Amino acid sequence: MEALQALGLSTAAEAVLLDLLQHPETTLSELAARHDHIAATFDDLLAELSDLGLIERIGETLVVRPPRIAMEALAERHTKRAALARDSAEMLNELWKAAAGRQDYLEVLPTYAVSQAVLNSVQTEAQEHVRAMTMGNLAAREVQIVDGLFEALKRGVKYDVIYGAHVLQSAAALHKVQACIDAGEQARVFPHVPLNITIVDDRWALVGARGEVQRGPEFAAIVVHDSPLLAGMARIFEALWRMAVPITGGTELNDVTAGPSLETKRLLTYLSAGLTDESIAREFGVSERTIARRIGKLQEALGAQTKFQLGVQASRQGWL
Repeated sequence: MEALQALGLSTAAEAVLLDLLQHPETTLSELAARHDHIAATFDDLLAELSDLGLIERIGETLVVRPPRIAMEALAERHTKRAALARDSAEMLNELWKAAAGRQDYLEVLPTYAVSQAVLNSVQTEAQEHVRAMTMGNLAAREVQIVDGLFEALKRGVKYDVIYGAHVLQSAAALHKVQACIDAGEQARVFPHVPLNITIVDDRWALVGARGEVQRGPEFAAIVVHDSPLLAGMARIFEALWRMAVPITGGTELNDVTAGPSLETKRLLTYLSAGLTDESIAREFGVSERTIARRIGKLQEALGAQTKFQLGVQASRQGWL
C-alpha cells in the first residue's frame, strides 16, 4: 500500500497489519508462528503499527483498531504539524528578511546547489501548470531533464517549455526534448532565449541568468514570489511562446535554425502567392503528391496546422 509506505510503514510491518486485519484478535505467539520468515523483530514491527494508531496490545493479545478512526486521527496530527510549520516559516522568513534587508517577493539563491535544489522541487511543488524557458548548457549543447518531470506529467501537471536553438543542433539534446514531448510536454524553440525562467502555477518563479553550469560564488539565481514582477515575467513568457516555433516528434536537426534552402524559399513564395499544389507541382516538374509531402514536412517543422499558419511561421522566421 503506497499510502501507508509514504507514512513510513515498512513492508514487513505492512504484512503484519494485513495479517491482523484477517485475524482481528490474535496472540503474539500465533502471529510469530505465521510469520517466522520475517527477519525483523516483532517488537519493532508492532511499534510501527502502534505509532500509527492501528493496533493495540493488551497483554499477549493484539487488537486492530478501526482503521478509519486511526487514520483520521493521524491526519489531524499531520494537519496540526503542517499548520505549525507554515506559521514557523512565516515567522522565520520575517526574521530572515529583517536581517538581510530583502524585499518580500524576492529570495536570492547565492549558490548553484541551492538553485538546483529549488529547480528539482518544482516537480513536486507544481499542481497545475509549469511554464519554463531554458538556455541550457550552451557550451555542450545539452538538455538536462530535471528529476521528477515525467512523474509530474503523469500526475496531470501541464508543461510549456521554450528551448534555445541549441536543441536543434544536437541529436542527443533533441532526443531528450522529444522524449518529454512524447510524455505530454508542449515544447517550442526560440533562437535567443534570454534567461532561464521556471514559473510554477503563477505562484512563484525561479530565475537564473546563465545557461552554462556555474558552481562558484558568482552564480546568481532568485525566487520571485507573487508580485507585479512575477506577473511581468509571465507576460514575457507568453510573448516569446507566441513567437517560438513548436517542436514535434518529427522535428529534425536544424529544421528551424539552418534556414530554408533556395528550393524551400521558392515553394514558400508560390504558396504565399496563392498557387495551388497542382500549379506548384508543374513549376517544379514533380508530382502533386511530392509537393504535398514537402508542404507537410514544412508544416511539421514549423508547427503549422494549415498553409496559412505555415506562411505566418515562415514569415516570423524570416524565411519570406
